[in-house]
Amino acid sequence: MSLNNRHLSAFVTVAQARSLGRAAEQLHITQPALSRIIRNLEETVGAQLFERHPLGMSLTPHGQALLPRAELLLADWGAALEELRSISGATTGTLRIGCVAGAVDPLIRHAMSQMLDAHPNIQLRVTDAIEDRLIDDLLAGRIDLAVAGAVSGASQFDLEQVYVTSDWWQVYVRRDHPLQDMARPALSDLARYRWVMVPEDSIAHFKLREAYHATSMTVPDIAVETRSLTVAVNALLASPLVTLMPESLLRHEVELGLISQLTIPALAWKRELYIYRRRRGSLTFATRAFLDFLRGTGIAG
Repeated sequence: MSLNNRHLSAFVTVAQARSLGRAAEQLHITQPALSRIIRNLEETVGAQLFERHPLGMSLTPHGQALLPRAELLLADWGAALEELRSISGATTGTLRIGCVAGAVDPLIRHAMSQMLDAHPNIQLRVTDAIEDRLIDDLLAGRIDLAVAGAVSGASQFDLEQVYVTSDWWQVYVRRDHPLQDMARPALSDLARYRWVMVPEDSIAHFKLREAYHATSMTVPDIAVETRSLTVAVNALLASPLVTLMPESLLRHEVELGLISQLTIPALAWKRELYIYRRRRGSLTFATRAFLDFLRGTGIAG
């Protein structure tokens, strides 16, 4: 029996759900039917792909080896179908973009706006995560483009890396914060207050720890961790907290006089942002269109 798209879709769904029952619900088929598909797939590849447990399913080493390749094959198949639809004049489809925190700056937003105006039937799905997770998702075909900081060894992963823009990360407090009364607050002054930060796996946390460890000081206490800008801003306005964030995210609040930027050279840093895409495999119509809009802004080659 030959391998087909149905086998791959069933395999990936079970691997992600870790349960035949949940996967069968997602695929809208019966559990016995899904079990037969997985069994046929295992017979085709000549190896057991799942370990069956009372509480679910887990991948065997063979299954772990197959999963990223199956995900990429499904992604390329979806890209091929969208390519055929675009040739027929049906400009539909979904563009999946992954971004690091603060990456959707005005230039990217402008390209998104143009995209939605020019192709109203195309959906945009934008998620945020750290660089490592974005690259994993891109390689597996779970996203079409990634907007992230510099990733070492991108060429080894067979990824195309194109510079987009850069943003500055600075220290911010609310306008009536006691630190506002200090001409040149030092790291030791900031350490007396609690902070609101993006989650600990981010580069911002690394920069914060690096600055304080370099001076043999204790890293400030983090009161709130969140990826939500709304939560972070409201926490900052509600309490005398301190944060380290990109200028592009807090520009509006600064202009309104709600939040103030502090000049702290040890914590100010410039992050360069790049667009990443897979070199192999075809690009969907939506991906090509979005890249064309980026090139129109002069930020993508």
